[in-house]
Amino acid sequence: MQDSAMIDSDVVAELQDVMGNDFSVLVESFERDGRQRLAALTAALDAGDTERFRREAHSFKGSSGNLGAVQVCTLCMELEALANEGNLSRAVTVLERLDGTFKQACDALNAL
Repeated sequence: MQDSAMIDSDVVAELQDVMGNDFSVLVESFERDGRQRLAALTAALDAGDTERFRREAHSFKGSSGNLGAVQVCTLCMELEALANEGNLSRAVTVLERLDGTFKQACDALNAL
């Protein structure tokens, strides 16, 4: 792992092997999707829609895990757990951390 476990270098290396020059397209797609998911999480939180919030966190967890964005995945797991508990009161703080962590993960992936 590199970047203080921001990304899993083994997962990324395998993806780069498989994707070749198209790896950058995968990263671009992850960035675009991640921005949409962050917006959807914020909207669900603002609306108090716990189930939608849970689904968005779950999906974001999957895509970030598949790309090796370890810290993003971990924060999404935390958000999903909060939604499963029906406790979104702490979600604002975690969502803020997720926003910054997502940007750092994208920077790390783009630097490869």
